[in-house]
Amino acid sequence: MKKLGLLLAMPLLAACSSTSAGDYFVNRGADLVDILRVHVAAGKCAAIEVDATRFMSLGITWESDVWCWGLANREVTKWNESVFAWGLLLGYHDEESVVGTSDGRVSGSYGWVFGKEKGTGFQMAEENNPLDVLTFRGTLMLGVGMDLELRVGEVLDFIAGIFQFDPAGDDIKASEMKKPAE
Repeated sequence: MKKLGLLLAMPLLAACSSTSAGDYFVNRGADLVDILRVHVAAGKCAAIEVDATRFMSLGITWESDVWCWGLANREVTKWNESVFAWGLLLGYHDEESVVGTSDGRVSGSYGWVFGKEKGTGFQMAEENNPLDVLTFRGTLMLGVGMDLELRVGEVLDFIAGIFQFDPAGDDIKASEMKKPAE
């Protein structure tokens, strides 16, 4: 029985080889938080929309300088956003303005683009993270409302991270972590 336990623990040894235990657990926690994005909104908004991956969408979302609060980009915070999104099988989500988040975006702009300015084709929200396309989203608003994203690609990133793989490219090393302000 002990031999079986040791054999099953062997793949975890790779996780300990290239990073410190602190980095490993911080990254696994961050990967876990990445699975869900959810926020409430209030202001000039109307939406009824669902996204079945970033490729397919049905509905419409309009927000104009809406106050938001929720979980986004690994933090619970508040921000203001202006968004226009539409979908009739193919769709486009445009974050026109996001003010107050750490990196100036929540989901990013993504979807099918048709026209001379941006070209024609699919625009990724996160160019370096192909797993982001495996995101399911639901938005319902009329003056107040909610936006929820279930990021299945991040579930895969979390599982792969246990074995020290990072397909989403979002793990950080201790040397890259932000130090508290003095």
